[in-house]
Amino acid sequence: MELIITFIIALGLAMDCFTIAISNSSVSGEVRPGIPLKVAIAFAFSHMLLLYLGYLLGGAIQHLFAGIEPWVVFIILGIIGVKMILEARRRHPKQKVFDINQISVMLVLSVATAMDAFLTGVAISMTTIGINTANLLVGLTVFILTLGGMAGGKQLGVAFAQRTAYFGGAFMLLAAATFMFVFLQ
Repeated sequence: MELIITFIIALGLAMDCFTIAISNSSVSGEVRPGIPLKVAIAFAFSHMLLLYLGYLLGGAIQHLFAGIEPWVVFIILGIIGVKMILEARRRHPKQKVFDINQISVMLVLSVATAMDAFLTGVAISMTTIGINTANLLVGLTVFILTLGGMAGGKQLGVAFAQRTAYFGGAFMLLAAATFMFVFLQ
């Protein structure tokens, strides 16, 4: 069951990257060759790094939450999910478009999209989910969806990107609910 929860979390984190990739590749003009791969690598690496750093922080402060760790995990994942849905409601993909061909833009976007991974790492540290498995699954999922969003952005379009933004939050809420369901049994 932990693997399923981890995969749902990975999908939730990756959907934000997918949305950004579609928006930037469909609106920002011509994406130069090689850029989709670089964006996918940058997004995956930043998610893996921040997930791990969050895991380390969570391990350091876990004693503060002794006995209530499952509730803390539920609250963290729930807050991330609600935040992602609220951001999707306010976000207009055309307003969040940058020149993805610039390395500096690519790096800033990769870190910005990975902030939720940091908090997720804190949550994971309070579970029995292995950080190596979580990191590998998150990195792979982010890489694949980002690359797919960059490659298919022109065909998928901004309207599709707007709808996909909601799925990230929905997946995080599903992960929170699934985690609590497993814990309460």
